[in-house]
Amino acid sequence: MRMRKCGVVVAALAAVLAVSGPTATADQKVTELRAYVVAGGKPRGVVEGQHWQSYAMLRDAADKRIGDVSIACVVVKARDKRVLADCGHALRIDGKGTLLIHGTHHYRDQTVMPGTADPMRHIVTGGTGDFAHASGTADLLEVIGGYTYKLGGLG
Repeated sequence: MRMRKCGVVVAALAAVLAVSGPTATADQKVTELRAYVVAGGKPRGVVEGQHWQSYAMLRDAADKRIGDVSIACVVVKARDKRVLADCGHALRIDGKGTLLIHGTHHYRDQTVMPGTADPMRHIVTGGTGDFAHASGTADLLEVIGGYTYKLGGLG
């Protein structure tokens, strides 16, 4: 049963890339998408319970714009120089629907440190349209200027 649900995400993302980028096949193990943050982001000196939002442009592996991403986070723990934030990502893919991803972001020295906790394993909680029954996991990498989502290999 889990494999069937996970296959929905892989098949839907393969369909997105078949329309918007390089040829993708249903047996492709990982789909990589890149989000470039254009607004918002984590402020400095956060405290527990503080919220922030980010907005990003979503691009495929060929760097073609295929949608956008909204990210909402809340600080669950802020101690010394480390911060843990609970974050939800809504990846809106043009003409396909929205994929929802949820997980914990790790920060050191109150700033994003690419490589500090990479990859961060997030859960795919569902979505709309082609992603209405999506489930599984996604690896999220924080990179300078945004995020890289590695989706697939979900079974």
